Amino acid sequence: MLSLSDNEFAVLNFLARNFTERLTIRTIAQKLKFSPAGVHTILKKLEKQGIVSGEKLGTGLFYRISFESKTAYHLAAAVLVGFFDYDENKKNSLRIFFGKSKAILLDNKNALFIVDNLPSNTDFSVSNSNVIVKTEDEFIESIRRREPEIMQAIKNSNVIVGEEFMLEVVKKFTERF
Repeated sequence: MLSLSDNEFAVLNFLARNFTERLTIRTIAQKLKFSPAGVHTILKKLEKQGIVSGEKLGTGLFYRISFESKTAYHLAAAVLVGFFDYDENKKNSLRIFFGKSKAILLDNKNALFIVDNLPSNTDFSVSNSNVIVKTEDEFIESIRRREPEIMQAIKNSNVIVGEEFMLEVVKKFTERF
């Protein structure tokens, strides 16, 4: 049975959400405010279990999630789903979009909807949230261009719907590095 500590979960979460970056032990430690030795221990444990892999480029060792492993794939899905505490009004407002959305990402400031298509006359809002609606192609292009608003949504939001879609996007971009 696999068991992850809060810090191991945090490192895995960080790798999943920062998939467009080349991440070293030092970078991860600085961003998470962990000790480099602690991150090293975590990454070595996760690497031994086949959840992450390190790639040596020059003098750097860069880590990413090993999507070839089913365990890693499902753990990445779990960290992307996360937990989001939203009020009943938002929950009711979101129901109409669940069927139309490939993915919904929410945090305390943003609601990002990735949809197949959306009629132009649709007016949708979530109280106290910046609503972003993108088609899949627009979303992929936003990631390619590393649009700050979209990259922040990916890094800081919880995936409410479409964790498999998001994992495929993360996997696709991770394989480019």
